[in-house]
Amino acid sequence: MQKVITPEIVRTFTNPCDKFLCKPSEEIKFIKFILRDADDNFILFDFDNDEGNQQQEVLSYQFTPQYFDIKILGATKIFKTFDKPLKNLLLIDRFYFKNNLIKEYEFRFPFCIPHSTNTWESMYDQPALGPNLKDQMLLNPWETKSDTFLFIDGKLANHERIEYDFSGDQEDFD
Repeated sequence: MQKVITPEIVRTFTNPCDKFLCKPSEEIKFIKFILRDADDNFILFDFDNDEGNQQQEVLSYQFTPQYFDIKILGATKIFKTFDKPLKNLLLIDRFYFKNNLIKEYEFRFPFCIPHSTNTWESMYDQPALGPNLKDQMLLNPWETKSDTFLFIDGKLANHERIEYDFSGDQEDFD
């Protein structure tokens, strides 16, 4: 029997997951994701998923060292619902460096009507990182990882795994 993954369980994780904990839900489809500096609206990336790719793979994001200067990140998720109303959406993001939890965020979206397109904007206050930790994150690309868990009415509906590199070229940020 497969163990039921709850928000309480993922909040206890001390390391990033090494496998996906569920298949993507057929009740919801994410079609666009935008990440930006909330202070000046500089777009770090803008990803469209119009083709309906629900394939699970570890995503890799590369940023420049200037990423650490951003105080607040704005993340916009656009998604579609299908036949059923969705209640009590809970997004839990957990960020790790070398298997140590750096920061956890939680966001709630109370209700989505069936057959709708919805926009969910989340603001992430960047954690205060000491200079040593920033240096280590720069020197160890892809050792910063995150797990994003989406729960619908308490049931795990989606799990994303991401790895990060902060040593990208300056020209990408200008």
